[in-house]
Amino acid sequence: MDLLPKTKEKKNKIIFPRKNDLAKYRSYYQVFLAVSIALLCVLMFFYYSFALQSHIIYSSFYYLPIILIGFWYGKIMGMGIAFLLGSMLIINDLIIGYQKLPEDLFVVLSFLLISYVIGILKEKGVNSEKVIEHQAYHDSLTGLPNRLMFEEYLQEQLEICERNKKIAPIFLIDLDRFKYINDILGHIAGDNLLIQVSKRLKNTLPDNSIIARSGGDEFLIVVPKVAEEREIVELATRIIKSFKKRFIVYEREVYITVSIGISIFPYHGNDTKNLISNADIAMYKAKEVGKNTYNFFSKEMNQDISDRLHIANNLRQIVEEKKFGSFVLHYQPQVEADNAKINGVEALIRWNHPEQGLIYPGKFIQVAEETGLIVPIGKWVLRTACSQAKKWQDNSYPGLRLSVNISEQQLRDKNFFTDVVNILEETEFDPLFLELEITESIAMNNSERNIRILDELRSLGVKIALDDFGSGYSSLNYLGTLPINILKVDYDLVREIPFNLKNSAIATSIISLAACLNYDVVAEGVETEAQLDFFKQQKCKYIQGYLFSRPLPPNELELLLDNGIQMH
Repeated sequence: MDLLPKTKEKKNKIIFPRKNDLAKYRSYYQVFLAVSIALLCVLMFFYYSFALQSHIIYSSFYYLPIILIGFWYGKIMGMGIAFLLGSMLIINDLIIGYQKLPEDLFVVLSFLLISYVIGILKEKGVNSEKVIEHQAYHDSLTGLPNRLMFEEYLQEQLEICERNKKIAPIFLIDLDRFKYINDILGHIAGDNLLIQVSKRLKNTLPDNSIIARSGGDEFLIVVPKVAEEREIVELATRIIKSFKKRFIVYEREVYITVSIGISIFPYHGNDTKNLISNADIAMYKAKEVGKNTYNFFSKEMNQDISDRLHIANNLRQIVEEKKFGSFVLHYQPQVEADNAKINGVEALIRWNHPEQGLIYPGKFIQVAEETGLIVPIGKWVLRTACSQAKKWQDNSYPGLRLSVNISEQQLRDKNFFTDVVNILEETEFDPLFLELEITESIAMNNSERNIRILDELRSLGVKIALDDFGSGYSSLNYLGTLPINILKVDYDLVREIPFNLKNSAIATSIISLAACLNYDVVAEGVETEAQLDFFKQQKCKYIQGYLFSRPLPPNELELLLDNGIQMH
């Protein structure tokens, strides 16, 4: 499949979009100037030959057209002109009686040599220009057109579609969890995978498709002559299905999925920037709903992006001005399954917004992670929670454990370990009672650095809990490599227990596996007596959920600690 469509007149030549029209006029000017110089030299030849009979003067004028034509048109044309003018010089010498024949032969050889050298220089210059032009318009790794070339060609296609009243779909493809490939297998393996992905896309899409690498692990595609939405859906589905086949990267099997955002001209924009931007918005929405799918852009998404931008600006202002008092922590108790005794609490952040009231983390935590603001916010959460838990321990609850969620951004921060140590020292909170919860996505990215930091935290006495286990990409391999102490059974798995037999079997297996590995298990999201009975039967030690209590402000949790949980 061609990377760019070919014109009918020049089927074997790739046409660069929107070439500078000045090049055409420059070519005409060069031809005119070359012909003019050649005619001038011929006239001077006859004038000096027959009128002045000056051999040295008229032979010297031949070098100018040889140099210029060789420089403009290359080696073959330059040597042709050199041979022609040299022949004229010899003919002139024959007319005047062989008086300067040896000198003329030397001059002719110099003509040919100069034209050859100039031609070589010209070809090198042309090749350099082609290399520079190719680099300017193509991705150096995959050889695909880059975003600049894609935008220029897309603009031409939009003009054609506008004249013919046709639609044009723009696909933005992003590889799911590609950074894990780079982190686990290395960047060279990641580059090799990108090359294979580009080839697979070319083999999957129609021949007239335009494929470009936008940057990183993103690819842009436009498919001309698509008439209706059904065809767009078929293309998106075909792309997703093509990635079910494994990739082989340095003798290792790699499976990867894609998220696709789709915008359509003219419904979702009239220019390249808006269409690509809207496809990008749709792609991120596809990732939010679970990845490995496609999504069309909608105006609601645009509003969602505007809301997220507003949230990001507010969060940034809070962090920069250190107004962390805008946040509050609620605490959800974790209880022992046998007697409902509270043995720990999980700290959960809330945003006390002056206009919108209490905002739950689902609305702003992801924005904080995307902007990197989760690092200072997470640091505040840990310090505040440790300080509060220390007060509760000092007030008759010495064995109370504290659980705090840690994002991947925090774990990646170079000062994370030092910050944890400093906070524990500042608050005088015993690390033996602190649990840091990491998600499965962090587990998937089990880089050596992350494992080393978790090991160092465990050496202090801090416990590591693997949150949401049993969802997404759970892998038993990570249980053997990650330094964890606790498995938290995912809420989505728990909520259909015991009536969903498959979920019940999976939960039973998790609890048995944890027992073999000497891990504690916490069942999250327990809301019914039937669920509680199931986990009691399976010897699950700890329970957390609305059956016992929702997350509470500190003062309300204190009352619960004093009075205990009353089971009905």
